[in-house]
Amino acid sequence: MSLQVETRGVDEVKEFIDKLPGDTFEKAKDAFGSCVLDAANQVKAFDKLTTRTGNLRRSIGQQVEGTTLKNLNASIYSAQGTGAKEVIYAPIQEFGGTVKAIDKYKWVKGGPYLNIPSDNNKTAAGVMRMTAHQVFDQPGAHVRGRAVYIGDKVMFYLVKSVKLKERLGMRKAMEDQIPTLLSTIKEQLGEGI
Repeated sequence: MSLQVETRGVDEVKEFIDKLPGDTFEKAKDAFGSCVLDAANQVKAFDKLTTRTGNLRRSIGQQVEGTTLKNLNASIYSAQGTGAKEVIYAPIQEFGGTVKAIDKYKWVKGGPYLNIPSDNNKTAAGVMRMTAHQVFDQPGAHVRGRAVYIGDKVMFYLVKSVKLKERLGMRKAMEDQIPTLLSTIKEQLGEGI
């Protein structure tokens, strides 16, 4: 699975690139590379996300493709590779949305539910300590109301759905780079454009 995003302002960039002479390809490609790297680094800064495992950050990549000005493009993406696990939650972090319970905890009255780890079941970094299977393997594990306990300690809260706001920022990072891209190309090629 991979996530790639489209950005606003692309038409402006294409229109500008279409006016460039063919021998400016290498300079334009360098400018694209510099801007997409800055955009990827902006995303990896995670100003709206808390890092837990680092998998999402490691999955963020960038690339510049094309052999001519006509097909030159740059993108930021989230994909498996270079040691990163596949990050299936990247799209919902980028676009937002609702995660709904599908098939877990059907046996609990009102189920199915999602299980949200309580503070008792998280490390200081916010990583879940024990999975539901591990919790239910413990003596004294039980469901009471809309929570999963070990003894009297809440390990999970049971909810029907969770709404996530868009917050990864891939599209915004690319849009932020458009003025820089255009001015960098103009600078490198001089005022004769």
